[in-house]
Amino acid sequence: MPEPVFVTGEPALVINQMLVIADIHIGIEYEYRRSGIHIPSQTEKLINKLETLIKKTKAKRLVILGDVKHKVPGISFQEEREVPVFLKRVSEKVPIDIVPGNHDSGLKDYLSENVKLHSSKGFRHENVFFSHGHAWPDKGFLETKYLLMGHVHPAAEFTDKLGYKWSEPVWVKAKIKKQELERQYKTKLKTTPEVVVFPAFNEFAGRIAINKPLREIDLKHKTGPPSPVFRICKLKEARTYLLDGTCLGRLGNLQ
Repeated sequence: MPEPVFVTGEPALVINQMLVIADIHIGIEYEYRRSGIHIPSQTEKLINKLETLIKKTKAKRLVILGDVKHKVPGISFQEEREVPVFLKRVSEKVPIDIVPGNHDSGLKDYLSENVKLHSSKGFRHENVFFSHGHAWPDKGFLETKYLLMGHVHPAAEFTDKLGYKWSEPVWVKAKIKKQELERQYKTKLKTTPEVVVFPAFNEFAGRIAINKPLREIDLKHKTGPPSPVFRICKLKEARTYLLDGTCLGRLGNLQ
């Protein structure tokens, strides 16, 4: 099976003619408005962006790694109106597979004909496992080469000499600590899958600066991004990449 390939300049990946994205968060503008920040709906832009990517990559299928909608629990008026439109229009281009995320309660009531909603534990396709990342995936992922997940919204934060800070969305590729994985699934392993963590597809969905500092991601004290798999990755050795493909090196060196 082909290797996963980043789409240059976009928070999207292609593998075996499947376009894969994560964390769309339709309806997040409603939450911003409640806080006094007025941002127009981004759903039409997201649809157009996806249609362009599907055409550009010649994808035959779209996989969404969770958090199609934003409000949790429940569903907002904006989501009731825009989630069905989003799924219908995109699924007219290609079939859609969705791994539900922690924001996707009630999503099953808004699916289109060409959309499949999988278990929150994820699903396997050949040597790749698709997961949102907020919960432990099905043990079938232990037999795959890659675990693709979202949920974390990873970014690298930078500070210049004057103290100004900014962040950039990043891809993260990491190995999992084998002993931790064996303990969780009560089995012995020869190798572990490589984890690929996706930047959020929606630029308004927020980011977590995973390099400031790494010690905040602490398994024992349950701090940092709330993802059980991410917590047991070898984060200091993980490779990080900007959306344009620039390799930033090991995460442990980005402190």
